Parts: sequence; structure tokens; C-alpha cells
Amino acid sequence: MLNADALKQLSQLKTDIRSNKEFAEGRVRGSNGKFGFVVLDDGREAFLPPAEMERVLPGDRVRVSLNDEEKGKLSAELDELLESELKYLVGQYVQRGQGHFVQPSQNGLSRWIFLPPKARGKAQPGEFIACKINRHPFKDGKAQAKVESVIGKPDMPGIEHAFVVAQHQLPEQFGEAALKQAQVIMEKLDAVTAERKDLSELGFATIDAETTRDMDDALAVTARDGGWTLHIAIADPSSLIEEGSALDKEAFKRAHSQYLPGETLPMLPRDLCENLFSLIAGELRPVLAVHVDIDSDGSIGDSRYEFGAIRSQHKLSYQQVAKFIEGDENAVPEEQKAHLRNLAALSEARAAYRASHSLIMEDRPDYEICLNRQRKIERITKQERNAAQRMVEEAMLATNICIGGKLAELQQGCFSVHLGFRDERMGEVKSLLKEMLPEHAEKDLHQLGNYLALVKYLETHHESQMQNLLAVLKRMLRPGQLANKAGAHLGLGLEAYATVTSPIRKYNDLHNHRVLHAAAEAQQAQALSDEQIEALQDSLIRGRQANRALEQWLYAQFMQDKVAQEFTGKITLVNGAGLGVRLDDNGIDGFVRLNGDKKNLPEFDGKHLILKHNERSYQLEQPVTVKVAAVDVDKRRIALELVSDQALADTGTAE
Repeated sequence: MLNADALKQLSQLKTDIRSNKEFAEGRVRGSNGKFGFVVLDDGREAFLPPAEMERVLPGDRVRVSLNDEEKGKLSAELDELLESELKYLVGQYVQRGQGHFVQPSQNGLSRWIFLPPKARGKAQPGEFIACKINRHPFKDGKAQAKVESVIGKPDMPGIEHAFVVAQHQLPEQFGEAALKQAQVIMEKLDAVTAERKDLSELGFATIDAETTRDMDDALAVTARDGGWTLHIAIADPSSLIEEGSALDKEAFKRAHSQYLPGETLPMLPRDLCENLFSLIAGELRPVLAVHVDIDSDGSIGDSRYEFGAIRSQHKLSYQQVAKFIEGDENAVPEEQKAHLRNLAALSEARAAYRASHSLIMEDRPDYEICLNRQRKIERITKQERNAAQRMVEEAMLATNICIGGKLAELQQGCFSVHLGFRDERMGEVKSLLKEMLPEHAEKDLHQLGNYLALVKYLETHHESQMQNLLAVLKRMLRPGQLANKAGAHLGLGLEAYATVTSPIRKYNDLHNHRVLHAAAEAQQAQALSDEQIEALQDSLIRGRQANRALEQWLYAQFMQDKVAQEFTGKITLVNGAGLGVRLDDNGIDGFVRLNGDKKNLPEFDGKHLILKHNERSYQLEQPVTVKVAAVDVDKRRIALELVSDQALADTGTAE
């Protein structure tokens, strides 16, 4: 046995070794393999070998000791678990011999989690389940989970929807208190609406898809000297849903109506959003009415708003209005023809004005996913945007631009901002511009005027180099976000922007109605806190992730029987491994792997996002022809192969 002096020396040795180590804190990031990484607070990244990764979960905040490896890389050893955010996961119940596990769908969590006998409930192997983590693996690498609910069997119709909703914890049911409040609102509506000024004589009509039931805006356009006046009536739930009430809390939690393939999870109970507040033709409804003067050159003049009531004259579809604009006089009712001609002229003027003074987003096609009785994809229909959709979009944009300005003056509201390039990518942006457009490189590209000048220059120069530069720069932009203070929206090229046109679908619009209500009464509404803005933003992100996850699952199933079929598409992703391609016919994404042959590896230019392989060059937005090589439904992956690309040699991208 060691004596006291030896133990003291050993303890001192451990202390000395520990004092010579570099410690840091960071967050765990998983991978598709058994290893992982720790993203350190100072921006560095350290490798976590499999034995260490077994002791943590993705998202864990940890303290680690760092070791320098060859080529300047860092590896980490776990020292302390600071916090663990992952409490809930979904996956499939699997059994191997006597062992029972959940195979998680969590990104970066590639190992199975043990299900003890008493934690399995009534779940059966093969079923999809929702679980909570009830034993963290930090001490010994042995995590355990408990079944919370059974989502369903793999062959259950609609299992994909149920799984994704559970995975992303999207609220489906409204609480009893919220439903009771909705019933009270239904009883109050007529009395509230009767007290309001009736604006129906302006001749409003809704223009939506044929299947739309939650109609939240109606339009009328009257001619005036030197231009037009756009009248937009917007459903007004704000006067009947009190802030902080049960229904308001449920709407806040959802943040927006979630439109999944074949299914809608509404922000408000259906009786409200599809009936009581929906601008149904012939029914008197409370509205926020915005009146916008637009001059013949497309510039916006005065604007004003009021709270009133309307009866929409008609429910018009995009198809009806488009047919009328194309010359079919019988496509719409007589009393709407003058309004629609005015709207068409107004929208054309506004589009031209925005093209000169701000930015117009790229006009991409939509894809309608039609499901069968098993809730699998039966077909995907490509839908090019028609004239009616563009007309309505210009009306909405003009309205939101005006309201954004008013809210900015009030210094209150929920704004949509887009701050341009990511700060961490500005070095790459400047480097590219110094090489290709030095006159723009030294300007502050966070300033609206400088950003507009750069993008407009690239949009009007159609040389391959300039178009590729524009596509590369777009990959370095921040996403749009919500804010409780006005800020530039560089994506639209505007000083301030806030939306009010979808208050039965979007909580930020509902909040902005409340701000306008208060201002009309010379009062001030309760502002959204930073924490509330962040919560809304997180809900929106979670909704987008859920929609993407469901689409990828359904797409993979849909493409299973299309192996070896050929499609045209455009390159949407370029990296050292290959090319991401979006198919023209159905909008489905797949990946062309080009680094499989070590004797014929592609040359990747990471600065310009150009990949050279077999004497061909590939870049973003380039058209290609591909065939489906393989489909992995479990991993939601579609592998593609390049077919004949003879035409690509003439695209000007080779050198």
C-alpha cells in the first residue's frame, strides 16, 4: 500500500498535470458516425473521439480539456457536464436479442438508447415512439430512456405526419380554456361588428387558391387622378382575442399556421380562422382597412388605416382572375372587372418601381403535393406563378411597406428584418469582391444603399462570372428574422418592413394589429420582449424544419420506383463531395456524389463554389441532366448521377 507521502506526491502530480492542461467550455455537436465535436465558446472546434461521445448527447454544454493533434487540430476530453438540453426524443423501438432500445431520429445522435423493462409501457418493437431521457450517459456512457407515447406502426396511414409532428413537438390540439374562449368570441362577434363603420360599398373581393378557407384579406382598387387607391381589408381578430388570454397564449405558442403536405395545423381554432374571422363572401366581418395611394409611376403616396367591417362580394380564385387578365371577360363577375383592371395596372407599376428602387425576389415555381388515401404522394404538380398571384403579392407588399413605416414611426411593433451578409462571412465576401468587383469591396455592405448597388449591378450583368458571384454571395446571407425594433430588410431593399396581412395565420401580424389599435386610441400596446421575439422565431424555425423533414420523407418514398429515370434540374449546392441538384419537374432535391473514386477526385474551389470533374466545371444554378441512382427511405436520401452533360461545356463555366 502507498504511504501518506506517496499519496501526497501522486495527488500533487495530478494537480500539476491538470494545471498544465488547457480547459474550455462549449456545446456538443454530433455527427453521422460515432464521433462528435465540441464547438467551443471562442469559435474553435475540438474533436470528440467515440469513447467520449458515448458519454454526452448533442446539445450538451460541457467543460473539456484540450489536446493538440497533428496539423493544428484539437481533440477534447470531457471534464464536466454543465447542462443538458436534450430531454425528449422520438425514434423507432428496436429489439436485438434481449436488448430493447429506441433508435433516435435526433440529428447527430447515431446510437441506440436503452429502454429498461419498466420504461417500455405498452410499446412494441417496430413502433415509432416518443421518449424522454431519464438517465444521462455522462458517468458511464449508458443512457436510458422512457416511453412517453406510441406514435404508431410504420404501416399506419399518415405515420410520417404523426412522427414529424411528434418529433418537432408541434401543437395539434387546443386546450379547453382556449376552446371555451373561442365559443364566447363567436357569441360576441355580431355585436362587435355592428358597432363598426361598414366599408362594403368599396367593393371588396378575396383572391385566393380555390381550396383556401382561412381568407384573411380582401381587395378593392379605385382609380384617382394620377394613379390609384388600393383598399385592403384584413381580418381583425385582435379586437376579440385579448392579449394574455388562453387563446392568445395558444396562438403565441404556435406562432403561425403550419401548412404541412396534406395537413394544416392552424394558429387559431378552425371555427375562428376558417369561419368567424375568415372573409367569407356575403358575411359581415370585422377588419383592419388600409388605404394606400399609389401614383402612376408606382411610387407610394399617402396611406391611412381604420378599423371597420365589410362584406366581401365574391371569393375569386387565382385561376379566375388570371383568365380575366388574359382576356376572358366571362371569368369574373361584372362588378369586379374595374377593380381587377385597376389592380393589374397598379401591380405592374409597383413591380417596375420596385425593380428600380428596391429588390424583387426571384420568381420560383410552386409545387403542389397531392396525397392518396394512405397519405403518400400520389403526384406533384409544378405550378408557375400566374398574373393574379403577382397582383395580390404587390398589393400585400405595398400594404406591409406602409404599415412598416407607420410602426417604425411609433417605435413599436414586430418587424421583419434582413441584415444582409453574416458577420462571420464578411471576410469571404470582401475577398471575392476585391478579386472581381474591387469598387464594391471597401463599402459597408450592411448599409442598405451599398448593398442595393452591389446586388443591382450583379443582377444586370448576365456574364457567367457575375451570375455565379451573385449565387455564391446569396449563400452567405443571414436568414430573415423578427425584431421588436425597426431595421432594414436588405432582402427586399427596404428601410423598414412589418406584416399585418395575415393575422389569423401569423402571430406577429396579430401583434401588429394590436399596436395599430392602441395607436388609433392614442394609447400604447404592450411591446414584445426580446425573449418573446426569440420564442416566436424558434417556433417559426421549428415549423420550417418539420415541413422539410416531412417532405424529405415523402419525397424519398415517391422516388423509390423512379431509380434509373432521368430528370433535368439545377445545381443548388456545390461542395468537395459533389453537387446538390433540385429537379425541375417536382422540386425534389438529390445529391450527386463525385468523390467516390479516389483516383479521380474532383477539384473543389471553395472560394468560388466551382467543382471540376472529368474536364467539366459545375457551379450554382447550372442546369444538368441526372438520373436517380438510389433511394434510402430510412435516411431520407436520394442519390443522383450525372447523365449526358455535353451541353455544359458551352455554358462558359469551364475555366
